Amino acid sequence: MARKSRRSFITSVLACVAFVAAAIWSWDLPISVVLSYLALLLGALVVIIAVALGSGALLNWLRSRKDHDE
Repeated sequence: MARKSRRSFITSVLACVAFVAAAIWSWDLPISVVLSYLALLLGALVVIIAVALGSGALLNWLRSRKDHDE
């Protein structure tokens, strides 16, 4: 069963890449524009992950502080 799930994941990723490549080709987008959007999206992803990790650490610290007070 795991092989089928992995295969469908790979197929989905390949379909997504093909869709993006077709969009780039059909709209005649320069590669520099595509790479700048990719960098922007990766930067936003890093910020979201950092905020999530910081929020988790803060909640963990508040929870452990509350347990020590009681």
